[in-house]
Amino acid sequence: MKKVNISISRWLFRTSCAAMMAFAFASCSNLEDNDHYGNGSTVINNNELKIVNMSSAEYMNSRADLSDMSNLFKENGIYSELNKKGQLSTMLVVTNDNYRQPDADDVVFVTKSHVSDVSVSPANLHNGERLMMWHGKYVNVTMDEEGEQGAIVDHIKFNNASVKEVIQTTNGYIYVISDMIETPTSLSDFINSLDDNYSIFKDLVLSSGGKVFDRVNSKPIGVNNEGNTVYDTVWIYTNAHFEEKGFDMNSESLTATMLLFSNDVINAAMSEARARLTMWGMERPDSALLNWIRDVSFYNRRYTADQLQNAEAEDIKSIFNKQWRTNAHSIDKENPIELSNGIVYNVNKVHMPNNLLMYRLKDKFYYYENCTDAQKEEYFKMTNMVFSKCNTDVAAWTPLSGVWPEVENRVLILGPGDDGPQGNLRLDFTPVRLKENIGGGTSVEPYLVPPGSYRLAMGFKQNQNMTIKVSVLVNGQVVSVSNPITLGSATTYHYDRGATLPDRYPEGYDPSKLSDKKAGNYDTDGGPIIDEVVIPDVNGDGSASQIVIRIEADNWNEQTGMTLHHWCLRPTVNNY
Repeated sequence: MKKVNISISRWLFRTSCAAMMAFAFASCSNLEDNDHYGNGSTVINNNELKIVNMSSAEYMNSRADLSDMSNLFKENGIYSELNKKGQLSTMLVVTNDNYRQPDADDVVFVTKSHVSDVSVSPANLHNGERLMMWHGKYVNVTMDEEGEQGAIVDHIKFNNASVKEVIQTTNGYIYVISDMIETPTSLSDFINSLDDNYSIFKDLVLSSGGKVFDRVNSKPIGVNNEGNTVYDTVWIYTNAHFEEKGFDMNSESLTATMLLFSNDVINAAMSEARARLTMWGMERPDSALLNWIRDVSFYNRRYTADQLQNAEAEDIKSIFNKQWRTNAHSIDKENPIELSNGIVYNVNKVHMPNNLLMYRLKDKFYYYENCTDAQKEEYFKMTNMVFSKCNTDVAAWTPLSGVWPEVENRVLILGPGDDGPQGNLRLDFTPVRLKENIGGGTSVEPYLVPPGSYRLAMGFKQNQNMTIKVSVLVNGQVVSVSNPITLGSATTYHYDRGATLPDRYPEGYDPSKLSDKKAGNYDTDGGPIIDEVVIPDVNGDGSASQIVIRIEADNWNEQTGMTLHHWCLRPTVNNY
């Protein structure tokens, strides 16, 4: 069977005609002698702008040192097409000394990369803007500080080619530049071309999408021995994960920033993250860490290097709402990679944030019944409170296959102690978890909470009609205290059905996609207790510490019991 070739560049040309008229600048309907003066603050030095009373084609033909470029335009129908359109244009050209004959397969594509349907004066050029050319791709405009103040020659670039002359003709502008336009690949093509040093990143992106055969734009080139048509194949790359965010990596109208991670950078970050998890006694699936790498890498605007790495710059959010802290990572600021629809920065070092390694810490109070007597005394220190029972008054959530498992609504119930319902009460609770033993069965162990910023939420039971105060302690020192909280009839603090907090659901759960009436009540963080609890770095090495959650009230308000369901610490954006 004849080998099928993939021609992305030709596909981009064939499919981009509809986009050719799209352009970020406003074009002029006619030209006047002083058209080179912009309406804004930029003023062009007349000495750097030549004005001629001839068309662009006539001027090109009049200069011997532009003959190679002019012949290229003639041979590929540029002049005749301009004449047919009868509109203004911008040409990017080189002198014969800088001319390079395009390969035969790409001659039309290369030729059309030097002509635009809009007439753009230097005064209307601005750093970071783009010019749509006839081949359906953008040329990026960059300029230095002097260029932004009006200087032209050697201060304005189209892609990486510096402007050497500007000529205003009767039907547009000609920019003589230092080198022929080399059209960068698109974001999609760039990712597909990555070598084995980037195989992890490449697989992460491509595995979330796929490609389909574009029969319309694929050219039949023969028939194989089985009688099947063989095509010069054009692929359309699809990726629902990105397209849900309106981010089409094939689109030339995209203006994107991508962070590029090599295998070495990813493996180093993964190793460091696993070491932190081990130190904290926690686990996190590798898939969660790798998916963060993928999702933090794409942005729907063009960022400068200083915006991505700067001790004083604000955090930015990816298209997937993943947080990139600008002072926590290292990128190659000096060697950005220009693409036709974006820019790429290599990442030198990445820090996987704590709020990634810990999605949330949530567990139940009823583990009291799993404790030894010594553990009960140590982890549930009670003042004017006594154990009553552990009970399941509310049926567990009915499991929904592939959506949620069965969630047991078992609670710990404490009653008044010797001082009775009028006495002050206090519970000093050390958060604990159940641990599966190697030989079978379970045991209880205290949580170790890493240093950093958290939101504390809890669940009790409604209609307790008590006002409580909650404090968090580390090494016996109070680090945060709540406002008074009334456990009344509202459902805010009823089990884990709290509906007031943002980002309150288990990882990956989206109730908006379900019609079940209980979907919004499922396994939330609970009701708000303290907006930000800062756990100190006690040992100065990032290691985790035991904490105490103190619940206290002036009296029982004639109640015969307090029902405790769960606690939840969710790392905040500041826990990075």
